[in-house]
Amino acid sequence: MDTIRVGQIYPFEVVTIREENERKYIYLSNGAKDTFRVTPYDYQLEWEGANLPDKLECYVKSINIWGLPQLIQSRKNVLADCYTEENTEYAFKVVGVKEDANNGATYYDIKDAFGLHHRYYPQEDEPIQGIGDIFSLLFEGIEVKERNNAYLKLKSVVPKKASTSYTITSEPSTTENDPRTESAFGYENEYREFKSSIVFPAGNITDDIDKQLLIIAKTIAGFQNNEGGELYIGINDSGEVIGIQYDFKYLNKSENDSFIYQSNKDGYENKIRTAVKYFLGNTANSNISFSFDSLNELEYCLIKIKKVQKPIFLHNTKLYQRAGNMTQLLKGDEITYFIEERFISRNKSMVPQYQVEEPELEEVNEEAVEYSHDNGEDQENTSNTPSVPGEEKKIAYPEKGLDEKDEGEMVSQATHPEVQIPEINKPDNQDKIWFYLTFYKNGGWSYSKRPVNTIEVEFELPIMDSLKMERLLMVYDNGCVNVVTPYDIIKPRGVKGRKFRIKDKVYLNGWNTKAKLLDVICAKRNDLIVFDSIDTNGTRWIKAHNVSAISVHSSLQLEGNVLVNNKKFQAKLEKVSLLPLETYHLISSLVLKDSQTSGYLGVKTTDKSYQKTFKTLQKLVEGYKKVWEN
Repeated sequence: MDTIRVGQIYPFEVVTIREENERKYIYLSNGAKDTFRVTPYDYQLEWEGANLPDKLECYVKSINIWGLPQLIQSRKNVLADCYTEENTEYAFKVVGVKEDANNGATYYDIKDAFGLHHRYYPQEDEPIQGIGDIFSLLFEGIEVKERNNAYLKLKSVVPKKASTSYTITSEPSTTENDPRTESAFGYENEYREFKSSIVFPAGNITDDIDKQLLIIAKTIAGFQNNEGGELYIGINDSGEVIGIQYDFKYLNKSENDSFIYQSNKDGYENKIRTAVKYFLGNTANSNISFSFDSLNELEYCLIKIKKVQKPIFLHNTKLYQRAGNMTQLLKGDEITYFIEERFISRNKSMVPQYQVEEPELEEVNEEAVEYSHDNGEDQENTSNTPSVPGEEKKIAYPEKGLDEKDEGEMVSQATHPEVQIPEINKPDNQDKIWFYLTFYKNGGWSYSKRPVNTIEVEFELPIMDSLKMERLLMVYDNGCVNVVTPYDIIKPRGVKGRKFRIKDKVYLNGWNTKAKLLDVICAKRNDLIVFDSIDTNGTRWIKAHNVSAISVHSSLQLEGNVLVNNKKFQAKLEKVSLLPLETYHLISSLVLKDSQTSGYLGVKTTDKSYQKTFKTLQKLVEGYKKVWEN
């Protein structure tokens, strides 16, 4: 872009997000040498290198005397990024009751879970909302106007002529293609939260117990500063129990807590309580209780969290509160209103709930905790700082550990960092190639000790010696997958026992030529296969299955099992990816039950509650692809 004009919206390449002078900025490029920056919204503060979008559209508000543009993000694109599902209820919090200067009408200044502010004009027949109240509105679309103005079309969900107060749950209505409806724990809402782990932060594929415990502490504070709630650990976003057994071996991997914890439930509880005491204080710790239970032989942890009548601050500086199914950071007047409300409520209570005798924990050694934090306050998201052309793009890395200024999120490189694959997951270098399996364009197949590499080849892959008794998956664009055992194909069972087929000979009926062969994969029966499909509306869906959930057949040319039902859902399978079983706990909310192979497309990629899981999946797929290619 040669010339930047005031009042126009331009796309910029996203370079990085980093902190400068105790403020975070998103750094942008116009494709040349110039560097620009724009202030992030609350929900963007937790972006990391792997989460950054490729581009960001910005509106030029003004240009200063040096010719530098003052940029603000495109309001339309920000709203579209956060609100992806029309005719869906979203939770909002009233942070102000004001009067429109133009017509005198009363409106609510409401804040959503993403930290964005909106106006809402209530109707006469709606219940009156006060400052601090959280209620639900129906999102019907986005209205775009001139000069970077865009608004949510919001509608009350209260029946007309309603005169009493109401309660809105944040549990979505069930749909035919929603695998979460079978959960024994329901959905996340204002009083319930699920965490898969205290070790693996959502969106990450490597362990970081210090970072994840900070996130756990923020969640607990949010409940205590609202009406209390329940935090389930060892349960994924779909409400499925995956267990806490993955966490035990990491309890002593903290770089900030040198105390040694037992790898059992007692050590698990003590580790969490130590973090809660440090981040939130003794009062917060006294108002939580632990219990452990199991389902399908998988153990999970339930933390019951009481409402506390005094504000619970994170490191005495930041105040979080539960809103809908998310935890919000309170700022400015919100903090004042919250403290006033708590003060009034506290005076009305005969016995303040926060005065609970603290249990003794002999195994918790607080002196061993060596956390180091900068307790700087968050700034309001109102500054539109001019861009800085030519500014050095060097990225600052904080020292390993928790940094309160970025809320536990590490500052990342402008380019996506390399994915770290645990050594245990790498292929065995001693494993040898058994045979090459070749599929030809005319539908034939053969096997040999060397690759064929001719233009007649449709697919060719090596069968490793360790996989010859495992599974060969033949994936078609019509959503069908045929699974066979390589050993049974190359050395089939005959009347007089097994006998090798003739090597290098081309046999007929190698694959189903009535459909397009998307991929051929050799996998272990306990591996995970990920399906990426798209429906006629352009919506993408993701799901994963255990390879063992797909029936094994005896012939190569069979159509196989329907994994993506394109007739029922008007969807087309676009690609599949393979992951080892060791990654299950990182993407478990996308792994459907064996009985759900053809009845579900999976999860929409626009579903906000799964975005971090999708990022994790992307890192895993890219990382293992590199490992296996090498």
